[in-house]
Amino acid sequence: MFGQTAETPGRAATPPIDGPVPSVHLRLKQATRLDHETVDQAMSGFDLTDRDAYGAFLQLNHTAMIALRPHWRAADAVDFDALVEALAADLAALGLRPSPPADPLAGRIDGLGLSYVVRGSRLGSRILRRRVGPGLPTAYLDLRLGEPWARLLDQLTARGTADPDDTTALIAGARATFAVYERLARPMAAAA
Repeated sequence: MFGQTAETPGRAATPPIDGPVPSVHLRLKQATRLDHETVDQAMSGFDLTDRDAYGAFLQLNHTAMIALRPHWRAADAVDFDALVEALAADLAALGLRPSPPADPLAGRIDGLGLSYVVRGSRLGSRILRRRVGPGLPTAYLDLRLGEPWARLLDQLTARGTADPDDTTALIAGARATFAVYERLARPMAAAA
């Protein structure tokens, strides 16, 4: 994948990497930078101080996690189930139900790429937590996962060490995960 360009519909090509080959984490981060920025932009449409918009934000995250569940790694199940439960608790506290399930995802998503996106999103949860309106439930944003980010980075390194050229599926998994969030965020953020 690296040293070439990859096209994703609606996205610019991932630029080739010149010079020494960076770590798997850095390659993954570089390859998904535009996807990450696109999701961040779509998510910025949610005013977390507003009860209805915050509820839509929680529904989006719940719907995405349920849509991605068939692709979770066994190593992520406990933490990701805890995220789903925290989302459901926050929605219930707001008197909301989870949104209807998203369309099933075609094909298989690389679980480590998916984990990179979901676990990486938790790094920003403290910042988002400060933006939530007073009195709104925050079980989802307050939840700390059992597996630390450093362990995921170790897993990325191990995968890159085992097969340095096997990043295509990893990057595709991360990009597919970002695409799920973007697909759900655009219409919900506009309506919120």
